Amino acid sequence: MDEDEDKVWDSIAGVTAVGAVMLTKPLVERAWRLLFRSDPPGNPAHRDVTWREAVLWAVFTGALVGLVRLVAQRAAAAAWRRATGSDPRGLADTRP
Repeated sequence: MDEDEDKVWDSIAGVTAVGAVMLTKPLVERAWRLLFRSDPPGNPAHRDVTWREAVLWAVFTGALVGLVRLVAQRAAAAAWRRATGSDPRGLADTRP
């Protein structure tokens, strides 16, 4: 793979990650409401939000965003593989 293909893959991976994060917010808020039976904190740093709730929000959000980002990037890599017949170099050069 040449440098141009590397740049294309880096762009695809970046856009995929950003898009996944942006689309995750409503999912995170809905899941929070279902699990905790309350609205998520609007701003976890606000003094009226307890430390417990702020930390739970951070862990919960981080886990779901990370999971959605992983799924999106694996889907992008699978589409790349179908289109080109090989893994993007950034993935092919790492150990499984």
